[in-house]
Amino acid sequence: MNKSFPRTALTGVLLAAFATLAHADNRLDVSLGLVNIRPDVESPVVGADATNETKPILNLTYYLNENLALNTAAGITRHTFSAGGATLGKASMAPFHLMLQYHFMPKSDFSPYVGAGIHHTVFFDKSGPAFDGLRGFPADTGAVLQAGFDYAVNKDYFINFDVKKFYLETDVRPGGGGAKIETLKLDPLLIGLAVGRHF
Repeated sequence: MNKSFPRTALTGVLLAAFATLAHADNRLDVSLGLVNIRPDVESPVVGADATNETKPILNLTYYLNENLALNTAAGITRHTFSAGGATLGKASMAPFHLMLQYHFMPKSDFSPYVGAGIHHTVFFDKSGPAFDGLRGFPADTGAVLQAGFDYAVNKDYFINFDVKKFYLETDVRPGGGGAKIETLKLDPLLIGLAVGRHF
């Protein structure tokens, strides 16, 4: 997605949602599960690719009213990067994000939703044959799109299936200075399955 994605509008929507907290039902959903992270890499100069990874994830969803909710998740992922069969290195990512969700059928056992929001992803702990010679990868802020559903097991517990698309990129620069090598687009797709509880 183009970096001109309307972040200002998204931020305004999220701030407006926060402003309604005083009128919220104070319902909080917490779920714990696994997420599969599948980078969709564009590396026109180096031809790099990145491994898919499966990691634990903690999801938090705060309902502003029956249909609208704020959602975030906590998790860290580490990927191995390669090009032409050779390992370039490894790097970890912490994708801090906030979503505004719309739940279509909140009182149904099957409750689908869609969401949109923003992320700020920090890169750290890079290492490897090629990565050791690079500057640290700069953090990136961009858009996130989301779709999924909750399925009620009983009045307290539910199963959550969630898909998120992050629009994420970072610059690759030599450690000793000099011109940028390329802008590496990662744009990962996250597919998660979790078990949660209503509070």
